[in-house]
Amino acid sequence: MNPEQHAPASAWAVTAPDDFYYATLYLPPTARDAARILEATRRAITDIPGSCVDRGVAHLKLAWWQTELLELAAGTPRHPLARALLPLVNRDPAVLTLFEQLVTATIAALHSSALGNRRAMLDYVHTQHGPLLDYYIGLGPAVSGAQRVALLAIGALLELAYALRGLRQQRRNGLLLLAEEELHAARLSVDAVRAAQVSDELRVVLAPYLDWLHDELMTRVAALPRSVRRQQRLFATLAVCGADALALTRADGCMVLERRVEILPLRKLWLAWRTACWG
Repeated sequence: MNPEQHAPASAWAVTAPDDFYYATLYLPPTARDAARILEATRRAITDIPGSCVDRGVAHLKLAWWQTELLELAAGTPRHPLARALLPLVNRDPAVLTLFEQLVTATIAALHSSALGNRRAMLDYVHTQHGPLLDYYIGLGPAVSGAQRVALLAIGALLELAYALRGLRQQRRNGLLLLAEEELHAARLSVDAVRAAQVSDELRVVLAPYLDWLHDELMTRVAALPRSVRRQQRLFATLAVCGADALALTRADGCMVLERRVEILPLRKLWLAWRTACWG
């Protein structure tokens, strides 16, 4: 039995990252509640590798989620998040398929170490997270095909930023979201990153990567029409919050192994309100 299964579903529905809470504040209630439950479940699954000191334990926990999704399909989920998902799955069975794909992709990543370059990392994130991110887009007003592609690109960049700012945990098991070619150019290896005690040892790689993610996020969100930024305020707010956090992390000396820098809640609230009002 999963020890968390008796926690109330309402407690789990707000465990999505803090940025996500603020980014959903000004969504219509139905979309807001659905997005928070979906995101909390997504993070509960994809954060497993970084939460385990042993890859075998991570695999067992992910395999448990595969079983739990079967229980969800049968209408008998045990985990509080899966129980919270049940009404969404009943309304749209595609939600179940999205999480099955996510668990499969997360398990597959346990058997990888790193990817060659930034393009390969973005492609990987699109494979793992893209279907659910696309579902998030569908919670808002319709967008054009080109705008959907742009929003998915923002979502992929946000996943890389999330992993980089949480590198201390993310590096533990499976796929390391740092480009092999950049590690090799800096005379570093995947094992060196996993074993590093302080961020100074990795700054030659971390600093340009932080700058690139920040600039890409700002450029891509600015390129969206203001009307789309308002309508798809979830992605737009996450992008500006993520860019702010990256800038603070850079100013803090890229100390991602020592701490995770966050922008103040009042700043997040202001960014969410500004995006909802003006885009």
